[in-house]
Amino acid sequence: MTHSAIRLDYHGAEARLTLSRAATGNALTLPDIREARDAIAQAGSRPEVRVLRICAEGDQFCVGRAPEGGAPTAGQATSEDLRVRLVGPILALYRALHMLDIVSVAQVQGDAHGLGCALVAACDIAVASRTARFSLPEMSKDLPPTLALSALARKVQPKVAASMVLGLATLSADEAVRGGIVGEVVEQAALPGRVDEIVALLGARHPVALATVKRYLRAAQAADFDMCAEMAASMLAGAMPAIRAGAAH
Repeated sequence: MTHSAIRLDYHGAEARLTLSRAATGNALTLPDIREARDAIAQAGSRPEVRVLRICAEGDQFCVGRAPEGGAPTAGQATSEDLRVRLVGPILALYRALHMLDIVSVAQVQGDAHGLGCALVAACDIAVASRTARFSLPEMSKDLPPTLALSALARKVQPKVAASMVLGLATLSADEAVRGGIVGEVVEQAALPGRVDEIVALLGARHPVALATVKRYLRAAQAADFDMCAEMAASMLAGAMPAIRAGAAH
């Protein structure tokens, strides 16, 4: 039996969620995604916690969603089945990060692809190693990544997102800063220390001050998160059967 890919630890005012299945590039199964969502909600419910750090073991941050037996596919399930069993858990993960009143910080030591890239973009703060790479490769398999785009939509420049999705562009860490996926790039050796500094700064802040900033940023965003999420879910669930049946060609 494989061990859990999710580990949640507490260090004073910090909750630390670690992706811990390095042998597979920290690819996440649907149970992993549900576990990560529950861990994020748990961290946000603890009054002593001010900041959630999301980091990973190994050379890669997260290479995306892991292929797994038993997961619903367009040829095996209705649109509603896909929405409930596949789409729902992924959107719940992004929504959990979006609704946090504590600050989420991604520590990106390696490549982040697909779901991993969206997870980084969904965090409030993201610091990446200079060698990290970012991509949304789903369209190489004719899978519209509307779920990932729902996490990126309020953070990433539209033309950058389009290049990643339609042009299958892989961004360097510096390009990811310019596009809005991450906020800061440092050398690999300096990454843990830089994130430690940010976590220490946030941990010293009053929780009401942090919550006020988070709530304002949510309210100030032009697009409504739930509306974008619902549209992403409906469009993907509706498109997948036709795509898999070959009707798109």
